[in-house]
Amino acid sequence: MTIIRGLLFAFFIVFMLLAVLIFLAVDSQPNVKATAPEQMQNAETVKQLLSQISQSLNERTTEQEIIVSEDQLLSIVGFIQRATPRFKGNALVGDRSASLYASIALPTELTPLFVNLEITVLPDDKLNVSYVRVGSLSLSGDLAVLLVEKLANAWTDSDIATQAKQQITQISMTDDDVIVKLKPLDAFLNKLNEIRNGINVKQDDELRDLTAYYLRYASWQEIALSKDPQPFVDYLRATIKRAQERSTPKTAVLHNKAAILGLAIFIGHHRIANFVGDVHPDAQRALKPASPALLGGRNDLARHFIISAALKVLSEQGVSLAIGEFKELMDRAMGGSGYSFVDLMADIAGVKFANIATHPTTATRLQEIIGETFDEKMLLPSYEGLPEGLNKSQFEADYDRVDSTAYRKRVNEIERRLAELPLYQLEFSVNSQ
Repeated sequence: MTIIRGLLFAFFIVFMLLAVLIFLAVDSQPNVKATAPEQMQNAETVKQLLSQISQSLNERTTEQEIIVSEDQLLSIVGFIQRATPRFKGNALVGDRSASLYASIALPTELTPLFVNLEITVLPDDKLNVSYVRVGSLSLSGDLAVLLVEKLANAWTDSDIATQAKQQITQISMTDDDVIVKLKPLDAFLNKLNEIRNGINVKQDDELRDLTAYYLRYASWQEIALSKDPQPFVDYLRATIKRAQERSTPKTAVLHNKAAILGLAIFIGHHRIANFVGDVHPDAQRALKPASPALLGGRNDLARHFIISAALKVLSEQGVSLAIGEFKELMDRAMGGSGYSFVDLMADIAGVKFANIATHPTTATRLQEIIGETFDEKMLLPSYEGLPEGLNKSQFEADYDRVDSTAYRKRVNEIERRLAELPLYQLEFSVNSQ
């Protein structure tokens, strides 16, 4: 009896401690008020950061220096905010410290509750976190880093977090930039590759295997061997029809997902396979068509459509659209193709297509429609009159930012054109569920 009382008392103490910690960590108001459109005004600068990262990966046997500007940090935070409405973030860089702030709305239906986070990093010859604040709780930087390090190492059953921390040889700041110097990345990346299954969410083996099948099936089509550009809709029809033949009403969603992912890897970009698993028959040679697939007479629209559809399968709808929008904002830079509402239409169409293809109430009906007489006019409406090739100054002159009335009017026009197509009218069945 004494043992039971002791266990109950210990349980009560732990429960009370957790309750106190939760009370201290949660706030009734968000600390961050910033809006994504303001933060994404300089999204084109992220291209420079991506170029630096790509160069570091290619030159992995030498020491690296990556410079991250405040504008780049704000743009990335703005993208996350655009993709995840419950999240608000901000960044501040100075010559003595760099800080990241976040407010996350908890999914409560009664009183609004938020988790407010603040992390400040100091210049040093290592990763030096000054402090981490969660609500009213404040942790020393060393303790916070140690906790994250131990948890990550335990999760992956490795010392990868320790290695990641040790990769940093110096962090310095100017008024606008954070400069991070790194040891050669080769050994770290090799180790990361060895344990990647341990740090990723467990993969869906059935989805992976089916994706591999539909990837191969797309590559077996005669049109895939043609030296002349081929209609994207022919690839889509063949693959979805095969999914219809192999699936039942209970498995239609799974097969449609795999068909979309297989086409995205084959026509969109082979690196999408990284999100699915080992699907290429030859790891050293990615499958791809002999000539581009065309949608609306353009290869870029085919790729925008199927990649956005794949991202919808792999994530949430808001993430897919935010990625497409962010990509267009980056393209406003000199040397980019410019902001294109035509590309954005293909992105939105791809998300709608995937939404219909992967919902239990519409998955089989979509298979039937695609298998019947089907041409690309049922997939993508006319894009006549939609602006594209806008550089930053042109975009800001006409639309200011991505939450302006003019911008929303243009996006609403795209939505109206898509809603006129019978295929996308099926989405009303999805949204009414």
